Amino acid sequence: MNDEQRPRGSAAALEPAAPALESVALADPPASRPQPGTPGHVNEGAAPASSLPQRALAWTREFIQFGLVGATAFIVDMGLFNLLQHGPLGVLAGHPNAAQFIAAATATLYSWIANRLWTYRGRTQDNATREAILFFVANICGIAISQFCLLFTHDILGLTSALADNIAVYVVGFVLGTAFRFFFYHYVVFTGRTRA
Repeated sequence: MNDEQRPRGSAAALEPAAPALESVALADPPASRPQPGTPGHVNEGAAPASSLPQRALAWTREFIQFGLVGATAFIVDMGLFNLLQHGPLGVLAGHPNAAQFIAAATATLYSWIANRLWTYRGRTQDNATREAILFFVANICGIAISQFCLLFTHDILGLTSALADNIAVYVVGFVLGTAFRFFFYHYVVFTGRTRA
């Protein structure tokens, strides 16, 4: 066997590659690049793993607070409606839309104060007037949904009992209006920067 056919030893095979490895090691030392899963590593293009549970927790807390404010506003709305329409004095007996509008307007004012001071206190806008206008627009739309349900049962279906009024406004109208309000509040009304 001559020198050209003789298998080269591992040390001889690594000699030409050694300078290249040294230059790569000097140019980019391993300590300067944190490995995935170690402190200091930022996974580009993906949110940190802890932000998803935090976001879910924030949404859950917001929904619960929104629900509690909504539940108490519902009691104000329904109680006042039934007092005005079907109560002992019957101040607005025979005028269900007027009674529902007054009840809903009162509950809306209560809801505005409670949501601004509690549910969305960290996300309120600096321009309170603009926020209030958007809030009341959302609630006018919610009231319109309830009014439509009430008009539909009275004028189309011919159902005028107290039970029919309450189902139209406080079951069907309430569910549809609440879903609309929640998303409108979150994405349009209370969009100020989150503050600690």
